[in-house]
Amino acid sequence: MRLLINSIVFVAMALTAHLAFAALRRVAPAGASSAGDGGEAVMSVEASSAAIAAMVEDWERPPEVATELAQAAPEPPQPTAPERPTLAELPRPELPSRPELTPAMPAAPTPPDQAIKAPEPPAPQKLEPEPVPEVAKTEPKPKPQPKPKPPAAAQDSISSRAQRAAGAGGGTHAGEARSSAPSTLSKSRARSLQAQWGASIRARIERRKRAPRGGGGGTVVLAVSVAPSGQLLGVSIRKSSGSGALDQAALTAVQAAGRFAAAPKGLTEARYTFSLPIRFTG
Repeated sequence: MRLLINSIVFVAMALTAHLAFAALRRVAPAGASSAGDGGEAVMSVEASSAAIAAMVEDWERPPEVATELAQAAPEPPQPTAPERPTLAELPRPELPSRPELTPAMPAAPTPPDQAIKAPEPPAPQKLEPEPVPEVAKTEPKPKPQPKPKPPAAAQDSISSRAQRAAGAGGGTHAGEARSSAPSTLSKSRARSLQAQWGASIRARIERRKRAPRGGGGGTVVLAVSVAPSGQLLGVSIRKSSGSGALDQAALTAVQAAGRFAAAPKGLTEARYTFSLPIRFTG
């Protein structure tokens, strides 16, 4: 960049000198010419000397640019690592072998040949079903054994006395005597009377029945024990409906029924138990 600026400056100076020289030659021809006011001043123009011509030539000659060849910088020498001295291996002392510290384990005792029998599981206990109360059946009273016949004379006297008593007392007393004799019921008749009585007991419970709200529907089988007088002796659930609310409602209905109707004539047992289904509709 600096060389370029110097070249431009020298070229400009050379051109300026040439222009000045050319202007002088045009204005003043060879010889003298007057100058100044009235031609009093006289200026002489002569050819330039060889020294001036050489100077002008030097000005016009472009300066020589010395090109410096960039020499490649020598690569820095790489340092070489110093060789490490080889150390002679020292002999290792032989260490004495360590004694084994593992203690000898005693041999396990041989198990006896007798096989250990596992205890037998206990036999499963059989669950016995709960006894279901059944309706007490009225057994007919035993028939009185016939009395041995008295002798003929005694029988005649007894019959005569009976006839006199019947004649003296009239027909009314005779009818009462016949009705006081114990009468027995057949099994079918007793079952029929029990069924009629149980139906009346169930009807009274149904009238007191109140279904719980949201309890749904179901059937509860109750075991109701009643005395011949109609008094309630006990009540229990024989078969649940699956709903605690319905079971409780059935028990409440029995307790609200109070006293039931008396047993029909001929049912003389101390206690009768009925199995009564109580139905609830949702």
